[in-house]
Amino acid sequence: MKSAIRRSFVLSVALTAVAPVLLTASEARADWDPIMHRSDAGVDLYIWSARGIGTALPAVPFVQWDVAHNLFLGLRFPLATSFDPAYIGLGNPTASLWYSDIKGDLTWYAGGRVSLPLGLVDARGWRYATAAGAAAMGFWDPFLWANDSLPFGGYGGIEYRFADFFVLRAGGDLGFYPSLSRGRNFGVVRSGDLDVALQLKVEPEFQSKAGFGGGASLMTWVIPTASGDIAQTLIMPYFAYDSQKTFFMRAGALLALDRPLGPGFDRGGVASIYLQFGGHID
Repeated sequence: MKSAIRRSFVLSVALTAVAPVLLTASEARADWDPIMHRSDAGVDLYIWSARGIGTALPAVPFVQWDVAHNLFLGLRFPLATSFDPAYIGLGNPTASLWYSDIKGDLTWYAGGRVSLPLGLVDARGWRYATAAGAAAMGFWDPFLWANDSLPFGGYGGIEYRFADFFVLRAGGDLGFYPSLSRGRNFGVVRSGDLDVALQLKVEPEFQSKAGFGGGASLMTWVIPTASGDIAQTLIMPYFAYDSQKTFFMRAGALLALDRPLGPGFDRGGVASIYLQFGGHID
C-alpha cells in the first residue's frame, strides 16, 4: 500500500508539473464556475496505510446549494473505516452557511459552520476509526473528527482568475472547540478546555477548455492553545476534470511535510491517496 501511495504521489506531482505546458490560453474556457459559488454534490475519499496502524479510509459525502441570492448552504457527513483492526465510526456531521459574491475576476466568500458532536460516542472501535480517519486527512478540517467537543467556527477566502486558464484560491478557517468532557484530544496534540485551531490554504490551479487541469493545495494548521508540536504543513498535488455541466473529479496525493505527521514517506508518516467525485446540481 505504501508503494502504491508513493507512485500515486509521484504521478500527481508529474501531472501538476506538466499542466502549465498542456493548458494554453487558446484552449481556455471563460465559464469555469468558482467552487464556492455553485451547487454541487459529491464525496471526498482518502486512503492511507502505515505499519503498526493499518489502513484507514475516511469518506466525506457533501452537498452544497444556493438557498438565496449569493447565499449557500453546505452539509458534510464524515464516515471513517479502519482495517486491521476493522472498525467503523461516524464523524461529526457539519452544516455550513456562507455568502459568496463575484466581482469581475474575483470571487470572495465568508461564512460559519457548526458540527453535531457525534465524537461524544464512547466506543473504542468508533473512536479508533475516526482517529485513523482524521490522521489520513492530515488532521485537516479537525471539526469533522474532534472528540468530546462542540466544534464551530468561521471561514472565508477568495478565488481570483488571473487568466482564462489559471486561478488562484486562498482561504482560512478559525475553529473553536469547547470541551464537553475531560481527557479529549486532537490525536496528535494535548488539548485544553477550549481550543482554537487555525487553517490556511493556498491553491493554484490550471484549467483547460476541455475541462482538464491540475494544481496543488498548500496547507497548514496550527492549534495555539494546545501543547507539544502544534503545527503541521501539508501539500496535495492533484489532477482535475470538470465537464462544467454534470461531472467533476480530482485525483491526487496528500503528503505531510513535517512533524508531527511526517515526513510522509517515513514509517508511520501520512501519505494518502485522495479522490473526489461529484456532480453539478444547478
